[in-house]
Amino acid sequence: MKCLALAALLATSTAAFAVGEAPWYPEKFYAGGAIGTSHLNVSGTDITGLANAQIDSSSTTYSMHAGWRFHPNASVEIGYYDLGKYPFHGSGAVAVDGTARAKSAGVSLVGYIPWQPFDFYGRVGYARSELKVNASGNLTNTPVNAKDNQNEATYGVGVRWNTDRYFGVFAEWMKNDRIKVDGYFLGGDFRF
Repeated sequence: MKCLALAALLATSTAAFAVGEAPWYPEKFYAGGAIGTSHLNVSGTDITGLANAQIDSSSTTYSMHAGWRFHPNASVEIGYYDLGKYPFHGSGAVAVDGTARAKSAGVSLVGYIPWQPFDFYGRVGYARSELKVNASGNLTNTPVNAKDNQNEATYGVGVRWNTDRYFGVFAEWMKNDRIKVDGYFLGGDFRF
């Protein structure tokens, strides 16, 4: 909950919080992408129902986003996040093997605290997320598929280094609260 409060504070920041002078480029639109790692915060038991189930809770992740920076300290952004694939295994009366895959799409309000050439930022928004599980057991070769769709809050914090007027690189932590995935991203934005 403290992380959500921090992200909300940064996302709703105004010019009064600015440390440096904000660059107000005529290029108000931006698009970019990132790659990183994600962590699924559920156990193998939560996925399979088997007491001894194990899950590889880390995965590679990527994102794509586009936004409109309508003020030096605020933007609206849409994004798609592939939050990774997590293999699991469990045994009991049957042995179960499979994968869980997480993805999300959403819209966020992003608030900036500029300190040239950096932007410190926080985001808070709405996401429609999916955790999809594909599994099979040793007693049958018939796969079992299940999906859990969630409407949820998404939030995060990050820092962007504005290398020039048209490009910036960033590092960000992002959280989806219901499907319980933390994402850590490195990426870049183009302004146009």
